Amino acid sequence: MTMISRRRLLGGSLAAAAGIGGLSGCATVTRSTDIAALNKPVGLPTYRRFDGPKPDLPRSHPLMPDCFYRFPAQPVRVTEGRPGDGSDVSGTVPTSNPIPPTADRNPYWQELNRRVGSPLELTITSAAGSDYTNKFATSVAGDTLGDLFNVDGKFSYLPQFLEARAQDLTEYLSGDAILEYPFLANLSTDSWRGCVFSGGIRAVPIQRGVMSSNLLLARQDLLDQVGVELGSPTVDELNKVAKAVTDGKKNRWAFAVPPAAALSAMLGLPNGWEVRDGRLVHSRELPEHKEMLAISTKMQADGLIHPDGVAKNNQKVWFTQGSAVMTQDTYSSIQSFYRRATVKTFAIGLPVVRDSAGKVGRFLLGSPNNSIAAMRPSSPERTKMLLRVLNWMAAPFGTEEYLFRKFGLPERHYNLKGTDPVLTEAGSSEVCLGEFPIQYLSDGGYPVYFPGHPEAVDVAYSHLRTILPTAILQPTYGLYSPTDSTKGKVADKDFDSLTKEIQLGRSDLSDWDKAVANWRKSGGDAIRHEYEEALAIKGNK
Repeated sequence: MTMISRRRLLGGSLAAAAGIGGLSGCATVTRSTDIAALNKPVGLPTYRRFDGPKPDLPRSHPLMPDCFYRFPAQPVRVTEGRPGDGSDVSGTVPTSNPIPPTADRNPYWQELNRRVGSPLELTITSAAGSDYTNKFATSVAGDTLGDLFNVDGKFSYLPQFLEARAQDLTEYLSGDAILEYPFLANLSTDSWRGCVFSGGIRAVPIQRGVMSSNLLLARQDLLDQVGVELGSPTVDELNKVAKAVTDGKKNRWAFAVPPAAALSAMLGLPNGWEVRDGRLVHSRELPEHKEMLAISTKMQADGLIHPDGVAKNNQKVWFTQGSAVMTQDTYSSIQSFYRRATVKTFAIGLPVVRDSAGKVGRFLLGSPNNSIAAMRPSSPERTKMLLRVLNWMAAPFGTEEYLFRKFGLPERHYNLKGTDPVLTEAGSSEVCLGEFPIQYLSDGGYPVYFPGHPEAVDVAYSHLRTILPTAILQPTYGLYSPTDSTKGKVADKDFDSLTKEIQLGRSDLSDWDKAVANWRKSGGDAIRHEYEEALAIKGNK
């Protein structure tokens, strides 16, 4: 243990953004080179599944999300009283949607404050680009993060930052202690692994699970219209379909963006890092990764990808409007696509991709968490109150609390279509398209539920049931590498840029080997060594 200044703690981009020295009072935190201490295990929270509405489809795999065709007709209230104590609760959160009206002119926010029992004073910033990252750095510098704050899991020197500026929640959440907060206990063990740093539980998870995994989505209605069967394609079969549906004169291309997730599954690539022959290797080091690059570069050269699909990112619009027949996105994006749909026949298909031997492609799971949320150090009484608030925010699907949290007040924010809530114009604005940013402080698990589209639930369930037996989580998830923390983002950005340059024909495929060799020397091998050491420490705990 050693004393470090705030400038040394924050380091890198954050120190540059903050530009001020001195953590308030300084703090004793773990040395950045002490891999054992940074990755020290802790007793994880006990998992206890909430006994809520029975899913409409069986959970055929431990990772299978709950699947519902419709919202329960009579949602039950599962909390008593109000979790807050009347005092103000401040927070810093991002949003991927338009920022909602402020509390003084937002009836949803006002009712939210009433139900929580404490006024929520939230600083909401767009998640686009680096807006939230910059806002977070500024708030750290000015010590204005508030009582609760969303943290990017890739934040530099994250364990040290959380040790210095966040409440250690271990005594409140480790083991059976979490059972006092039953909706937090309903979150997966994998999600809680992403909240452990330096031997303590220092945050709560914003769980997404398998719903955050990237996969290939297809406009089934357009495929039917063109008369093309996609089926369960291999690389060659996918190329044939792509050529059959592409018609530049009709402003229609096969792919909105290069189908990296599908190609990775087809070629058997690892999920980032992978242990091979007792040593970690990264996907970008493997010949299969170069093969994936070569295939996507050929797709681009053949005009199968939207002309702007490599350089720009407007894939949601292209896919919705029909300029692209296939795109890459997540299970959780399906509902947003149906909400955006401009034709009644709009339908999404999820092809199960296969390798060259015809076997189901290796499915790369997304991170169990979207991000994490931490709490400013406080008294035990206030800490427990804030945990009660976070617990309320995590009430699961099918409850009265969930219905209000996601859809607001009946008639003003939503109307029922059968038993399914449908957002009104006021709901879209005031409830932030059903994603009010408290979901980045705490949230329940994402179900497979697409209001008004039970057929889409069947499509997603069938796909999940087929691919989950092949699914793999990145082995370094829940581990911390100081070098990756400070250099990983820059390396990822550089490789992303080079990928685009190769796909656009501006760089040669051989440049990839040079970039990998340089990455290994400048930090890649150090990252590998740190993760290997962390793996040895944590094992399978």
